[in-house]
Amino acid sequence: MKTITLAAKSGQSRLLINERLENLHKHCDVNKTVVITDKNTADLYGNGFKNFKTIIISGEEKDKNLETAGTIYKKLLEFSCDRHSFIVGLGGGAVTDMTGFVASTFLRGVRFGFVPTTLLAQVDAGIGGKNGVNFMGSKNMIGTITQPDFVIIDANTLKTLSAREFISGIGEIIKYSIIAGEDFFNQLAGNLYLIISEFQKKSLSEKTEAILSYLIEESIKIKVDIVEKDEKETGLRKVLNLGHTLAHAIELTEDIPHGEAVIKGIKFAADFSTREEFLNIEENRKITNMLELTGVSTYLGIKTKRDKIKEAICHDKKKKQDTIDFVFIRNAGDVFVSNIKLKTIWEVVDDMCINQ
Repeated sequence: MKTITLAAKSGQSRLLINERLENLHKHCDVNKTVVITDKNTADLYGNGFKNFKTIIISGEEKDKNLETAGTIYKKLLEFSCDRHSFIVGLGGGAVTDMTGFVASTFLRGVRFGFVPTTLLAQVDAGIGGKNGVNFMGSKNMIGTITQPDFVIIDANTLKTLSAREFISGIGEIIKYSIIAGEDFFNQLAGNLYLIISEFQKKSLSEKTEAILSYLIEESIKIKVDIVEKDEKETGLRKVLNLGHTLAHAIELTEDIPHGEAVIKGIKFAADFSTREEFLNIEENRKITNMLELTGVSTYLGIKTKRDKIKEAICHDKKKKQDTIDFVFIRNAGDVFVSNIKLKTIWEVVDDMCINQ
């Protein structure tokens, strides 16, 4: 096991890489802890937390809302939880988001930890302290920034993921590779086809497992470095929204996983960057080639949904009156945030719909 410490103003978070889910009891008091999970995760890994009080939620993004939060609060009261209680979110990103939000608001805040069981949650959703719920059709509109005490990263849980869930996590790793620079970008590009093809066959070789482990750890390090410098997203942390402006809008209009939406959103960001002459065609092609290795169509498919896409972007947290912060790309390792007019986004959406 390797420990990475995320030291932020709101507190420290221990990221326990290659720790086992079965060792959860070593990191919290069984008698004071409540585990929040979903039915599928409980069916798969229930033996690892069978001695804990447990709350089962749906784990679906559509149910990540205040109504679900209310149900959890009620159950916590039934368990006689107090300010000395501890809460663990065990599952995918929707579960960790929901758990962090509930824990940081119940009794004005109780300590909590995560055991993310999906690739996306291990490299992104479970790291960094953002906890939130969706509200009135807007993603993560209500939330907090509070660091979990610990995050257990157990790569063994990835073996039970569907190929689609796995590739959803790859979408976030691609985002990190573009932010980080050419070395990480090229390593991912050179190994991505092998990783995905072996995962789809459920036959990861020892070498490929080592490569995947490296990619996960490096992604976590990239996010930790950024969050430590800008926990509240006043500046640098905004680059982590690469691809997310359109991705969140697509998620609210289509029933696809977050990571797939991010892949489409990164393609949109790359093409937008080329349109504005920030990213040259050759660099755009490198990014597009890697995105296409995932098998996710980078075709936006929003011609008949333009109005809904625009409405969703209008409710984006990054919006400021008639402008929005957008992450542009110059090349791998060189991304930047620019505040642009919403009408400029609409023009690009419309142009891409016509051209597609």
